[in-house]
Amino acid sequence: MGFFNFRLLKQNGEWRFPSNNNGQILGISDSGVETFKGTPIKSLAREICQNSIDARCNSDKPVEVEFKTFYLKPYEIPGLDQLQKAFHNAKQFWEGDKTKKAFDFFKRAEEESRKEKIRCLRISDFNTTGLQGSDEEYGTPWSNLIKSSGLSVKDGESGGSFGIGKFAPFACSFFRTVFYSTVDIDKVEASQGVARLTSFREGENGNITQGIGFYGKEKNTPISDQMFLDPNFSREKNNAGTDIYLIGFDANKGWEKSMVASVLDGFLYAIWKGNLVVRIDDIVISQNTLEDVIKKYKPFFKSREYADEYYRVLTAPKDKASYYEENIKGLGTAKLRLMIAPDLSRRVAMVRGTGMKIFDQDRISGTISFSGVLYVEGNDLNSILRQIENPQHTEWQTERAENPKNAEKVRKAILKFIRDSFKKQTEQSVGETLDPSVGAYLGADDKGEQKKEKENINDDIRSVSSYTRKIKSDTGGRSISSSKGKSFQNDPEGNENAFTLPGTGSSAGGGHSSTGTGGGSMPGDGIGNHPADHKGEFVEIAATKKRLFRSGKDGKYRIIYTPLQSADRGSIKIYIAAESKSYGAHVKVARLADGTSLTVKNNQIESLSFTEGKPVIIDFELMDSDNYLSMEAKAYGYKR
Repeated sequence: MGFFNFRLLKQNGEWRFPSNNNGQILGISDSGVETFKGTPIKSLAREICQNSIDARCNSDKPVEVEFKTFYLKPYEIPGLDQLQKAFHNAKQFWEGDKTKKAFDFFKRAEEESRKEKIRCLRISDFNTTGLQGSDEEYGTPWSNLIKSSGLSVKDGESGGSFGIGKFAPFACSFFRTVFYSTVDIDKVEASQGVARLTSFREGENGNITQGIGFYGKEKNTPISDQMFLDPNFSREKNNAGTDIYLIGFDANKGWEKSMVASVLDGFLYAIWKGNLVVRIDDIVISQNTLEDVIKKYKPFFKSREYADEYYRVLTAPKDKASYYEENIKGLGTAKLRLMIAPDLSRRVAMVRGTGMKIFDQDRISGTISFSGVLYVEGNDLNSILRQIENPQHTEWQTERAENPKNAEKVRKAILKFIRDSFKKQTEQSVGETLDPSVGAYLGADDKGEQKKEKENINDDIRSVSSYTRKIKSDTGGRSISSSKGKSFQNDPEGNENAFTLPGTGSSAGGGHSSTGTGGGSMPGDGIGNHPADHKGEFVEIAATKKRLFRSGKDGKYRIIYTPLQSADRGSIKIYIAAESKSYGAHVKVARLADGTSLTVKNNQIESLSFTEGKPVIIDFELMDSDNYLSMEAKAYGYKR
């Protein structure tokens, strides 16, 4: 049977599914797993790479992360016969369920488990500390990964701290089964399997299980040895790191392309600096291969992925991109590179100490096309910024800090640094001989960038003309025409500008498109999605106070949202926070505290009215949520 199988037999582990003791029933729609089902491969790449960077051991060497597919025969998978029995019992347990979702899942799991060869994925990292604390009961990186929910032991300078990223691998397994193996920096070895299934009855008269099973020793403790499932891989005891094995790897053809795009989006800076190397089967993403990989895989970038632009900024010569640097309140240094060009997306990548992009800062200029990369150095500064990141890692919220007033000063100082640097860059560009295509983007309507000409008032009637430009829309990738001089709204996701009002007319009074062409002096026909007399501006509604907490079992939550301003036709979007980004929560039902039912569309609760200073109290339920989750909410509406 060889060394590989000898090691498995030597471990002598088995699968155990603890009884629920007549408690809660876990369904198939585990909220932690479902969070990643929409983008399983992309999410897997982000969550894994971030965790590995956080566990970096030697700062003089890059962290290396390897994603490698391989195949196993059924008998080579530890305890597969026990898993198959669990699949069978669970299928019977859920046979009468009206949705058939659980039944279909276990039917497919049984079929996949009987194949001659089963595809698996090994994820290994190197130059990391490994998973420490495997020999302790709780409160360690090992226990928090294997047995906890909603917990994390990461410090303020790490990429994630909300404890949901651990679910990403399960979303990529036909069996929802993962094996962990590690040797930590103290040369302690450990391995254990986890199967996140559903509750089921063990036999005709057996106990109903919790739904989560563990492969290991008695009392669900880990095996004190490494586990080598990939026949072509082994790890020496002096080579600390962690190996994760996804059993029944569920991925479509071309999954590698999606994973490459995700790695480039989130970790471009870390790779460019030589701090991270990622291998995806035969694809190597490193400092040396970065340019070629971006060129090859740019066609597979999703919307709001700008790795190619940011790479242009980082590698541009001095005459094409400018460099700025500033000490922020004596805490650390902000370093910024900016480049103006007509085909850029007007965003700055906000990168903290680990080299992972946190979010894209926009709303710097509405007309000048540019791109930039901001990198923050200094332990104190990075620590403060980590404190004020929301769970989605998409914005800064200073009220999260230990000292909110100080944090707000830091936030404003960084944003001021970016805007001041951008102003310098545009003034420099205006004063120089420009390429015509660049000069067209330096409009007189950008404050402080060019001197405005005095307006002359006379009685002469002249022809009225307007120009239009195409701006991106996140609704199906279509473009809409906008006209200079009309009212614009900020997109709720902070991506682009769009018209507030439809059908407001042009010089010819057309207003015939769904959004209206706008821009002229004559009224249009008012055709569009909203009434022609609607005067509100669609905006994000900030909160003076905001609380979101679990109000009971079975996925029941309550949000108390006190708006900063009044608005009609409002909505609140609910997000589940992962390690490196957020995911829309699957809201089942929602109602006001008085029992009034509300309209729900996926993660959005609608039919709301906001009154300044008056709390809105909403009770809502997630679909089959059994775990405590870190969540956030954003509100939108038409300002009164």
